[in-house]
Parts: sequence; C-alpha cells; structure tokens
Amino acid sequence: MKKLKQLLFFESSQDVDVKQFRAEIREENRRSAVIWSAFQILYWTYCVIMTTRDPDFLICRPIYLVSLAVCAAALILATIAAPRAPRLIGPIALAVDVAFLGAGIFIAMHLAPKTIVIFASVLVVPVFFICDSLSTLILLTLNAAVFAVVGKGMDPETYRWTLVNLIIFSSIGFFLGYFINKARFERYYFAQSAVKLAESNAKLAELQTRYAYYDPMTNFRNRRAYAEMIDRYADGKPSGCCVIMADINGLKEMNDTYGHDAGDELIIGAAECMRNAFGRIDSIYRIGGDEFCVVLNGTAEHAKECIRQLGIIGEAWKSGHVDGISISCGFVSDGEFDDFESMLKAADQRMYEAKSEYYRTTGNDRRRADPRRQTTFDPCDQARVISKERSGNRT
Repeated sequence: MKKLKQLLFFESSQDVDVKQFRAEIREENRRSAVIWSAFQILYWTYCVIMTTRDPDFLICRPIYLVSLAVCAAALILATIAAPRAPRLIGPIALAVDVAFLGAGIFIAMHLAPKTIVIFASVLVVPVFFICDSLSTLILLTLNAAVFAVVGKGMDPETYRWTLVNLIIFSSIGFFLGYFINKARFERYYFAQSAVKLAESNAKLAELQTRYAYYDPMTNFRNRRAYAEMIDRYADGKPSGCCVIMADINGLKEMNDTYGHDAGDELIIGAAECMRNAFGRIDSIYRIGGDEFCVVLNGTAEHAKECIRQLGIIGEAWKSGHVDGISISCGFVSDGEFDDFESMLKAADQRMYEAKSEYYRTTGNDRRRADPRRQTTFDPCDQARVISKERSGNRT
C-alpha cells in the first residue's frame, strides 16, 4: 500500500509532504491553464470556421462550440478569479482537460478515420498540468469508460479498434505523465529543500560564530574575539573611543563562601549591569573569569558617566546570593596615547590600581598581598598568545 501511495501521490523517493509546496504548484497550474485554454480557444475557433467549408467539420460543430465556450470561461477564471481564489485552479484545469478529451471522444465517434484526435488528447492531457498520478488515472479511466458507452453507435470493427487503441494510448499517457510529473514534484521538493538547507547552513554558521567568538555565560565577545580585535588595531587605533578595563570585586570570596553557582550568579549579574551601563554589548569583551574590556565610542566624559552609572546600577543589584555588585574600572581615551596597545596597558594598570584601592579600603587587599599580581596583567601579550595558538591550530 505504501508503494501504491507513493506511486499515485508522488510522496515517492523523498517521502515528501506535497502540501508544503501546494501554493507553488497551484500557481504553476494557473499559468498552464491560461496557456492551454488560450491554445484550445484558437484551435476550436479554427474548427468552427472550418465548419463553413468542410462537411466533416460541420458534423461536429456543436462539439466545437461547447469546447470553445468551456475554454473561454476557463481562460477568464484563470486570469481574473484564480489569483484571488486559488482553490478554483483545480476545477479550471479539470474543465480544460475534459473539454479536450470530451471533444476528442465525440470527434472520434463522428469521424472514425480521424480518431488520431482522441489518441493525441490522451497523450497530451496528463502532462500539461502538474498533478498526482491518481488524478490522471481517474481522468483517463473515465475517458475510456465514456467512450466505451457512447461509442457503441459506431461501426463495430472501428469501435473495437478505437477502444483498444484508446486504452493503449491512455496507458502510455499515464506513464508519460507519471515520470514527467514526478520530476516536477521533485523539482519543487529539491527547491524547497535547498531553501531549508540554506537557512539551516546560515543558522549553523551563526551558531558556530557564536560558540567561537561569544562567551556563553554573559553573551559578550570572548578572548578569541578580543585577540582578533587587537590584531586589527596592531598598526593603529580606533578613533574617537575610550578603552575601559573592568574587574568584578569579590568573585573569589563569593566562590569560596557560597560556591561556584553563586560566583556564576555574580558574573551574570555584573554582565547585566555592564550591559545596562554601556549599552552596546558587541563592544564588551570578557577576557578572563572576572575581567572585561570595553571599547566605548565617545569622549572621556561619556566614559566617566557610563562608569558612574555602572556603580549606581551595581549597588542596587540584588539576586539570590548577590546583594550589590562592585566593579573596579580603569579607562583611557584615545587622545592620551598614539597606539591601541598602550591604551590597553594603561587602562589595565588603572583598573588594577582601582582594584587595589577597593581591597585596601574594605580591609581585604587580596590583590596587593598576592605576589603574582605584582607583575601587571598585559592584555596585549595575552592576545598574542591566543593568536599564536590559533595560527598553530590552523597549521
């Protein structure tokens, strides 16, 4: 049953749900209906004109007129009504097909030697519109059944010959329509799949970029992005900006007292405070566990105001384990130094001094008591190490 279903409905090799591109197929069939009905209007008009000159054509004049009227109505509906009511496209396509098939049957009845008309119709009709094989099978079966009933008035020998050939040509038309329409359905499927694949690749690329260049905890840019930024400004510096180095106060104490979940809460809270104070998160880098770098467009006064706002926001911050957040900052403006590396070093030194002052005044001068901290952290050297490691990985 599954194979039969695939055969009749083109769920075929890709197990496609045809509903997903029904709109595209309807529009394609609408355009086909316009072209096919216009062609038939020309053909039946020619036949009506020939009824005035050839007795053979005169016999079939009623058939020509009916088919002409049906195709004219189909052309009008397909052009004007179908774009607003897509569900009309199916009945319109069926009417155009029946007009051609029905005319073929009656022409064959009256003009037995010219039964090529009906044979041509059962070959052309299944491939003109995009439809599943079940629709084609039903249409051709009904066509043969109608001829079997109404064609009995013909000469018995001609009737048998025509009926047998009609069945043969209908079978050919069915299989021809199957392979052509299957290819059409798969074309729509692959086009749809290509769009989905492109969207998926874009999302994957975005995800890879986020994992490579963004810190998952804070959503700020990470050390890799920081290193590449320093590489960009190796021979110069961004104009009209200030560099701010920031360090969360008390992270070690928080981790030691309440555990790393509380420490993570402090980092996330500090990041939110910085986001609110500095605005653009794409200019904030998390370069260590509790250390951040901000490249802020604006004047020194603007940077001071942002740092002041950071202090206010941090002091009011409250969460599960955190009751107020303190962040030491050091900043420089681009007018103070000629190169970006010097700006980073100076901002880090000033941040360290603010950090030392914080611990001195709170009675817990952890940084000053730690001999390892006496050698000032050099963010530029750190960036060079990261850049060198990345180059080695590429090799």
